[in-house]
Amino acid sequence: MEDNKKEEKEQIKKEKEQKKLEEKKSKLERKQKKIEEKIRRKNLLGEYLTYPSMAVNFIKADKKIKPEKYIFDKNKAQYILYFAPQLKENESPKKQVIVYLYGGGWREGNANLYRFVGRRFAKEKFHTILLGYRLSKKYKYPAQIEDVFAGFNKALEVLKNKNIDYSDIIVIGSSAGAHLGALLVYHKEMHKKYNIDSNIFKGYVSLGGPTDLNVCTNDIITPMLDQLFEEEYNREDANPYNHIDGSEKTKVLCVHSELDPICDADNSINFSNKVNSFHDGLAECIIFDNKNIYHNNLVNGIFFEAMDSEHILDKVFKWIEKLN
Repeated sequence: MEDNKKEEKEQIKKEKEQKKLEEKKSKLERKQKKIEEKIRRKNLLGEYLTYPSMAVNFIKADKKIKPEKYIFDKNKAQYILYFAPQLKENESPKKQVIVYLYGGGWREGNANLYRFVGRRFAKEKFHTILLGYRLSKKYKYPAQIEDVFAGFNKALEVLKNKNIDYSDIIVIGSSAGAHLGALLVYHKEMHKKYNIDSNIFKGYVSLGGPTDLNVCTNDIITPMLDQLFEEEYNREDANPYNHIDGSEKTKVLCVHSELDPICDADNSINFSNKVNSFHDGLAECIIFDNKNIYHNNLVNGIFFEAMDSEHILDKVFKWIEKLN
């Protein structure tokens, strides 16, 4: 009897000690979260301070290069823009075709607004396509990815009619556009539905993109995702990370800022690590820790030379050259 009482006391003591440890751990975790949140808020201020410079460069941007517009459905957002490479006499275009998807939290923007990106690629002698898509919160996912695939097929039709070889496509996405771009490259069921040969995707570039929705949990990106999806929608199918299965041969470049207050750099780290877990070296991940690089001035600002202090876009171009 006494032995049983002794055991009970020891068990109670252990449970109390365990409870204290758990409380201490919880307290430390809350403290760490507060520290992280304080840092993120500071980075968010830095993010906002990049906006005036972005606006000035947008206004000053060269608008001489005119794209061709092609409509693929009835909604005003359902169109693509084609930019011809800007060539001097006796020059040839780059063999890769760039397919670019703009960001804006899935709820803002349009292809016309991002013509400065198409012009930048055209100046580098690339055939370039910008894909338009419907926005949340009016249009819930999968409307966006359906438009991306339908627009992509329209792009292939346009390129074919122009006798342009599209067997070497590089998909590049900024922010939310990188999420949709990853699904364009990796969603095999959608490839079947839209009759797309995934072998044409030679490269994929994510610029500050939410490529692993599991780590998109802060109080800025969470409301964006809540607006994008219906409450009961299975988000697992919309997570690019989940569609990596090792069958892919597409080279990957993920570029992110450690100070990004909107989309955590773990997105790029996790995505590239999973790709490399199947094929070591297939993905490259560049994380910048420069004090002045946040989100907007990486995902959009690098297309303006005056804002690209780290020559990030040059690194992207050099990476594309190595794919030859």
